[in-house]
Amino acid sequence: MRDLDLFADYLTRLRQEKLQLGHAQALVTTDIPARQLLNIQITAHEAELCTRIRDALKVLANDTGKFVEEFLK
Repeated sequence: MRDLDLFADYLTRLRQEKLQLGHAQALVTTDIPARQLLNIQITAHEAELCTRIRDALKVLANDTGKFVEEFLK
């Protein structure tokens, strides 16, 4: 279980990095071109994915049966 906790911490930090990157990208330009906007959106989706994976890891650590039921059906 310790390994899952460490991985969850890593995902939390990765999410924070992605959110900070997206914020920095948004602040760089006042007139955001479409390509830059797409990069910001992708970064936000990556941050959301980190959150979803971290939450799934918590379920896995607590109840394997519930994990299989929720995420592997």
